[in-house]
Amino acid sequence: MDANGVKKFQDAMAEKIHALDVETAFVDGGDGQIGGTLRALLPVTDAGDASLMEIMVTEFEEDSDLLFFYTTMIVEIGPGYEALKEMLLDWNLSCPMGAFGIFRQARQFYHKYTVPVPKDTEPEALAEKAMELLEMLYEVISRQFPEAVRLSGHQ
Repeated sequence: MDANGVKKFQDAMAEKIHALDVETAFVDGGDGQIGGTLRALLPVTDAGDASLMEIMVTEFEEDSDLLFFYTTMIVEIGPGYEALKEMLLDWNLSCPMGAFGIFRQARQFYHKYTVPVPKDTEPEALAEKAMELLEMLYEVISRQFPEAVRLSGHQ
Protein backbone atom coordinates (compact mmCIF):
# COMPACT_ATOMS: atom_id res chain seq x y z
CA MET A 1 0.00 0.00 0.00
CA ASP A 2 1.40 3.40 -0.85
CA ALA A 3 1.49 6.37 1.53
CA ASN A 4 -1.75 7.79 0.08
CA GLY A 5 -3.56 4.49 0.69
CA VAL A 6 -2.22 4.32 4.24
CA LYS A 7 -3.42 7.88 4.88
CA LYS A 8 -6.92 6.94 3.63
CA PHE A 9 -6.85 3.82 5.84
CA GLN A 10 -5.79 5.85 8.89
CA ASP A 11 -8.43 8.50 8.23
CA ALA A 12 -11.10 5.77 8.00
CA MET A 13 -9.78 4.15 11.21
CA ALA A 14 -9.75 7.47 13.03
CA GLU A 15 -13.38 8.06 12.02
CA LYS A 16 -14.39 4.60 13.26
CA ILE A 17 -12.52 5.05 16.54
CA HIS A 18 -14.04 8.52 17.02
CA ALA A 19 -17.47 6.87 16.70
CA LEU A 20 -16.53 4.99 19.92
CA ASP A 21 -15.94 8.38 21.65
CA VAL A 22 -12.18 7.83 21.64
CA GLU A 23 -9.82 10.55 20.45
CA THR A 24 -6.97 9.84 18.05
CA ALA A 25 -3.76 11.54 16.98
CA PHE A 26 -1.34 11.08 14.10
CA VAL A 27 2.44 10.88 14.48
CA ASP A 28 5.02 10.88 11.69
CA GLY A 29 6.34 7.46 10.69
CA GLY A 30 9.67 5.77 11.33
CA ASP A 31 11.95 3.42 9.40
CA GLY A 32 10.09 0.94 7.19
CA GLN A 33 6.79 2.53 8.05
CA ILE A 34 4.47 3.69 5.31
CA GLY A 35 2.89 6.96 6.33
CA GLY A 36 2.59 7.70 10.03
CA THR A 37 1.15 6.16 13.14
CA LEU A 38 -2.44 6.45 14.32
CA ARG A 39 -2.60 6.65 18.13
CA ALA A 40 -5.61 6.14 20.37
CA LEU A 41 -5.89 6.14 24.15
CA LEU A 42 -8.28 3.21 24.52
CA PRO A 43 -10.14 2.44 27.74
CA VAL A 44 -9.36 -1.14 28.78
CA THR A 45 -11.36 -1.49 32.01
CA ASP A 46 -14.84 -0.57 33.16
CA ALA A 47 -13.18 1.95 35.50
CA GLY A 48 -11.77 3.80 32.49
CA ASP A 49 -8.11 2.77 32.75
CA ALA A 50 -6.53 3.38 29.36
CA SER A 51 -3.70 2.04 27.23
CA LEU A 52 -2.00 3.73 24.29
CA MET A 53 -2.59 1.79 21.07
CA GLU A 54 -0.56 2.62 17.99
CA ILE A 55 -1.70 1.38 14.58
CA MET A 56 0.63 1.47 11.60
CA VAL A 57 1.41 -0.17 8.29
CA THR A 58 4.96 -1.29 7.56
CA GLU A 59 6.62 -2.68 4.47
CA PHE A 60 7.11 -6.44 4.43
CA GLU A 61 7.37 -8.26 1.10
CA GLU A 62 6.79 -7.48 -2.55
CA ASP A 63 3.08 -8.34 -2.40
CA SER A 64 2.24 -7.69 1.25
CA ASP A 65 2.63 -5.20 4.05
CA LEU A 66 2.12 -5.63 7.79
CA LEU A 67 -0.69 -4.11 9.80
CA PHE A 68 0.79 -3.52 13.23
CA PHE A 69 -1.00 -2.91 16.55
CA TYR A 70 1.32 -1.93 19.41
CA THR A 71 -0.27 -1.23 22.80
CA THR A 72 1.66 0.27 25.71
CA MET A 73 -0.27 -1.15 28.66
CA ILE A 74 1.98 0.12 31.47
CA VAL A 75 4.20 3.13 30.76
CA GLU A 76 6.59 2.43 33.64
CA ILE A 77 6.58 -0.86 35.52
CA GLY A 78 6.77 -0.43 39.29
CA PRO A 79 8.62 -2.57 41.85
CA GLY A 80 6.97 -5.75 40.57
CA TYR A 81 9.11 -5.84 37.41
CA GLU A 82 10.45 -9.36 38.09
CA ALA A 83 7.01 -10.74 38.99
CA LEU A 84 5.52 -9.35 35.79
CA LYS A 85 8.43 -10.64 33.72
CA GLU A 86 7.94 -14.11 35.18
CA MET A 87 4.28 -14.20 34.10
CA LEU A 88 5.01 -13.38 30.45
CA LEU A 89 5.68 -16.98 29.38
CA ASP A 90 2.40 -18.22 30.84
CA TRP A 91 0.40 -15.33 29.43
CA ASN A 92 1.94 -15.69 25.97
CA LEU A 93 1.22 -19.44 25.88
CA SER A 94 -2.47 -18.72 26.38
CA CYS A 95 -2.65 -15.48 24.38
CA PRO A 96 -4.86 -16.05 21.30
CA MET A 97 -3.52 -13.04 19.38
CA GLY A 98 -0.09 -11.47 19.48
CA ALA A 99 2.23 -11.43 22.46
CA PHE A 100 2.96 -9.51 25.63
CA GLY A 101 6.42 -8.15 26.33
CA ILE A 102 8.56 -5.78 28.31
CA PHE A 103 10.55 -3.04 26.62
CA ARG A 104 13.49 -3.23 29.02
CA GLN A 105 15.12 0.15 28.43
CA ALA A 106 11.96 2.04 29.32
CA ARG A 107 10.51 -0.64 31.63
CA GLN A 108 7.26 -0.58 29.67
CA PHE A 109 4.77 -3.43 29.44
CA TYR A 110 3.21 -3.87 26.00
CA HIS A 111 1.15 -6.08 23.73
CA LYS A 112 2.00 -6.45 20.05
CA TYR A 113 -0.02 -7.96 17.21
CA THR A 114 0.98 -8.00 13.56
CA VAL A 115 -0.93 -9.34 10.57
CA PRO A 116 0.10 -9.45 6.89
CA VAL A 117 -2.16 -7.65 4.40
CA PRO A 118 -2.00 -7.66 0.61
CA LYS A 119 -0.56 -4.42 -0.78
CA ASP A 120 -3.60 -3.97 -3.01
CA THR A 121 -6.12 -4.00 -0.14
CA GLU A 122 -8.54 -1.09 -0.38
CA PRO A 123 -8.09 1.37 2.52
CA GLU A 124 -11.74 1.20 3.66
CA ALA A 125 -11.72 -2.63 3.56
CA LEU A 126 -8.53 -2.62 5.62
CA ALA A 127 -10.13 -0.23 8.13
CA GLU A 128 -13.12 -2.59 8.48
CA LYS A 129 -10.82 -5.57 9.08
CA ALA A 130 -8.65 -3.55 11.47
CA MET A 131 -11.72 -2.60 13.55
CA GLU A 132 -12.68 -6.27 13.82
CA LEU A 133 -9.15 -7.02 14.99
CA LEU A 134 -9.21 -4.07 17.40
CA GLU A 135 -12.35 -5.47 19.04
CA MET A 136 -10.65 -8.84 19.56
CA LEU A 137 -7.44 -7.18 20.77
CA TYR A 138 -9.47 -5.19 23.28
CA GLU A 139 -10.60 -8.51 24.81
CA VAL A 140 -7.02 -9.83 24.95
CA ILE A 141 -5.61 -6.65 26.50
CA SER A 142 -8.44 -5.93 28.92
CA ARG A 143 -8.27 -9.50 30.23
CA GLN A 144 -4.61 -9.12 31.32
CA PHE A 145 -4.52 -5.44 32.19
CA PRO A 146 -5.73 -5.60 35.85
CA GLU A 147 -3.39 -8.48 36.70
CA ALA A 148 -0.46 -6.79 34.96
CA VAL A 149 -1.03 -3.59 36.94
CA ARG A 150 -1.35 -5.54 40.19
CA LEU A 151 1.82 -7.58 39.58
CA SER A 152 3.87 -4.60 38.44
CA GLY A 153 3.15 -2.58 41.54
CA HIS A 154 2.27 0.31 39.23
CA GLN A 155 0.57 3.16 41.08
